[in-house]
Amino acid sequence: MGRVYPARPRFSTRRTRGLRGVRTPPRATRDRVRAVVTGVAVPYGARRGTGVRTGTRGGNMTAPEEGPPGAPRPRGRIFQTSTMTAMLEGVYEGTTTIAELRRHGDFGIGTFDRLDGEMIVLDGRCYRLRADGSAGEADLSTRTPLAAVTYFHGEHDWRIREPLDAAGLRARIDGWLPSPNHFYAVRVDGHFDHVVTRMLPEQHRPYPRLIDAVAGQVIATHTGLRGTVVGFRSPAHMLGVAAAGYHLHFLSGCRTRGGHAYDFALRSGRVRVDVGYELVLHLPRTADFGRARLGRGDVAGEIEAVLQGGPVP
Repeated sequence: MGRVYPARPRFSTRRTRGLRGVRTPPRATRDRVRAVVTGVAVPYGARRGTGVRTGTRGGNMTAPEEGPPGAPRPRGRIFQTSTMTAMLEGVYEGTTTIAELRRHGDFGIGTFDRLDGEMIVLDGRCYRLRADGSAGEADLSTRTPLAAVTYFHGEHDWRIREPLDAAGLRARIDGWLPSPNHFYAVRVDGHFDHVVTRMLPEQHRPYPRLIDAVAGQVIATHTGLRGTVVGFRSPAHMLGVAAAGYHLHFLSGCRTRGGHAYDFALRSGRVRVDVGYELVLHLPRTADFGRARLGRGDVAGEIEAVLQGGPVP
């Protein structure tokens, strides 16, 4: 059976405190979980009002095109392959090609097959930054075990005119957002006094759990450069599917330096945000994913430790 997509909802525009002109779907639409139908509709992990669409997938499955060239790019939709809990359990083999990923968005983050490099998708190009210091655009046939992309429009736009560290910038953005319960795509272009990034080396079977793989990370500190922070802010109620809170990567203006962003000091810059009302989630159709003990242990603590590069608190 082919995929069945319900008609796209009509959106109303209303003013919201701290964020003007937020595009908000009607209540009837927000309260309906939309499902990708791949033989059988399986509302895996769906929550009321989240707009989650799910389906299992294999490496050779072909995603639909968004439309003919020049067609409007979807707003408010995030496409994600696999989950953070799968990564925690060592499900590192890619099932989605970069070519397919790019059909769903021009902005996002992720990793590559067997964790071999950090991914930044920016302005329609997919960059790969490896632990050995190499950097460049990823081959379209390369696969990813975990990535999230969206079509970025920059609907909400602010200027930062005073220095802020990473925690201060996150707090400033949180103060602008209308609700903690939606997804947000976040882009920050600016001049950075310093950025601390990490990359993980390629992993090999038997794959370690992610908290153990992080022990081999390569840390780099970059000073006095222009670049872009790319990532998502995910709601707490989606913990495990995504990393609750901010998950950010960095790419320098010369496109040769960056990685997962641990810390940074922004001197000045521009912050743009899109609101995400719909998540299209594709799950791996692999033996590793099927056997993985997803959700065990302290998921929140392990994700926080992985993002911050330290042991489980």
